[in-house]
Amino acid sequence: TLLLKVPVLGGLIQRSAISRFTITFSTLLKSGLPALDSLNIVGKVVNNSLMSLTIKQIADRIVEGADISTPLKKSKMFPPMVGYMIAVGEQSGELEEVLDRISETYEEEIDLSVQKLTAMVEPIIIVFLAVVVGFIIMAVLLPLLKFNNL
Repeated sequence: TLLLKVPVLGGLIQRSAISRFTITFSTLLKSGLPALDSLNIVGKVVNNSLMSLTIKQIADRIVEGADISTPLKKSKMFPPMVGYMIAVGEQSGELEEVLDRISETYEEEIDLSVQKLTAMVEPIIIVFLAVVVGFIIMAVLLPLLKFNNL
């Protein structure tokens, strides 16, 4: 939960968890499992404690008679767009396909974010290594120069 608050990393972790949730949920629904059973399984499979808790709350609300999208929209773990897309999937009867599309979209976003992050980190690592190499060179050369002056 602390990692979710880190500026760049938090968004990446959240998008990854949403992608994992949607693809797993879709796969379970396609295999014929009821939505409630699928949610309970997904809640145990997702390796994010906050996401797991949110899924459990959504499952509890479904037991009370709510549809999938309403508690999902109200949760802070899922962006509103995901809730609206799932609502459309529920109403059209194509929930599995919508979940697959959500997963694909988030996977693409994750790939782009990782590429951007790599592009940002690369120059920082190069500068850091240059400073380390410069320090090592100075540590070797300064004693030699002082020895020459004697």
